[in-house]
Amino acid sequence: MPGTSGILDGVVITEDRSRAFAEYWEALPKFDLIPRRDAFRPEEVPRLLPNMVIHELVSPEMLRLRLVGSAVIEDYGQEITGRNYLDFVDEARRPKASRAIFEVCEHPAGMLVQLRSVTRAGRILTRESIAFPMRGDGDVANLVYFCSSPARERDYTTAEGDHLKIMNVMQRFYIDIGAGRPDFRD
Repeated sequence: MPGTSGILDGVVITEDRSRAFAEYWEALPKFDLIPRRDAFRPEEVPRLLPNMVIHELVSPEMLRLRLVGSAVIEDYGQEITGRNYLDFVDEARRPKASRAIFEVCEHPAGMLVQLRSVTRAGRILTRESIAFPMRGDGDVANLVYFCSSPARERDYTTAEGDHLKIMNVMQRFYIDIGAGRPDFRD
């Protein structure tokens, strides 16, 4: 796991929050490489909570945003809890985006993503996000816990009410957590 170097399985983690979440996740007890949801203790990582998102993998067409931290909601410019994550992905990329996230649970693996988002007002936001699988009800691996860095390159002169329009992946790296890396490529 990453130490002060910020390197995990050969993947360079640039953001402090990503490193902290990776270290926390690694310390959780695992069942077949993946922790159970009840092992996650929010009180142990309070500074990460505003930047966390839990995706529930309902179907390839529905990745429910089960829990969304306050900093992420602010970056999106709207409440998004309960919505389909794919609604914020370019329509042509939705099948690949879904497949990429499903790989985290199905393979299983971690994932580090550099994201670029464009708001309706034209602001460009970038962030790093790291994700790891978790087991939900019935010990099924159908949850992906993401921790994102704060969005950068914000234009604070933009009017209130700006909403996220589209999100694209600049780079994606899978992290071997014991089962190798998925073969998926964007």
